[in-house]
Amino acid sequence: MLRSFLSFVFRRGSVLMVKHRFSVRSNQKGFTLVELLVVIAIIGILVGLLLPAVQAAREAARRMQCSNNLKQQGLAIQTHHDGFKYFPPGGLAPWGSVGSWATHILPYIEQSTLAAQNTTNNVDVLRYRGGPTVFFCPSRRGPESNISQGGRYLMDYAAATPADRPNSWDQFWYGDTWGLGWEKAPYNGVIARGGVDASGNYIGAKSKMANITDGTSNTMVVGEKQLNPVRYKTGDWHDDAGWADGWDPDVIRYTGFAPNSDRLYDNQGGWEGYRFGSAHTSGMNILLADGSVRFLGFTVDLNVFNRLGHREDGGTIPDDY
Repeated sequence: MLRSFLSFVFRRGSVLMVKHRFSVRSNQKGFTLVELLVVIAIIGILVGLLLPAVQAAREAARRMQCSNNLKQQGLAIQTHHDGFKYFPPGGLAPWGSVGSWATHILPYIEQSTLAAQNTTNNVDVLRYRGGPTVFFCPSRRGPESNISQGGRYLMDYAAATPADRPNSWDQFWYGDTWGLGWEKAPYNGVIARGGVDASGNYIGAKSKMANITDGTSNTMVVGEKQLNPVRYKTGDWHDDAGWADGWDPDVIRYTGFAPNSDRLYDNQGGWEGYRFGSAHTSGMNILLADGSVRFLGFTVDLNVFNRLGHREDGGTIPDDY
């Protein structure tokens, strides 16, 4: 009896298993074309949603690196002042001379070997040598792609000098400012026009910490430059002489013009090449005299911006500029 029962159970189980296996196979189906297209569409939507977030994260990282570049420059400028008791000079006349403020901080950004090449007998060599990476904003261009058509290496930052009034370039790099001669003309930025001549004599202005009567947290030293994006890799008007050039819009710019984002422009000989600006969205990084770095919006009031470039005008700078 037990043997018969077990035999019946096993036979029934085999039948059930066979039926179960058959039913599973018979119910299997593949994707239809419509379902496949829906899946592809969903994936495309997800990628479209994620891509801006990824790009924003990358730009945030680049902007942070740009800010760190300015912090390193600020520390080097402060160290120069500690050693010489004045800020790095901005260069000599004529405007094409070598000796920018950037060359004077080379020993303090671990570039002593490069600094040693800046001698009176070889004054032009630095223009054709790649500048340190702290002189380049990663949102724009790198050291490997910043060579002008003349073979000079460019940079993305400039020191600030104020205008007598907004939208004016009255006291920039002309040889005889107001008929006084450039040596006696007032230059009221933290980086002032001056330097060492071929005989080893210092001529021009020496800007010191004591001259910043407006307060170091209210005075701009260096900021990002506005550039034409189609000329990043070839150089442009006021972005062609190189990072080592003396008192020139390549390395010194006016706070008398409103800052702007990088954009196309055809004004080769005009005021576009005097502006500050950046490749970032909505603003730019600026270095203040206290060593801090601030992100400044392009909507800043022009009068406030011009006062930021002046070390001792006595003007009021609002906290929320």
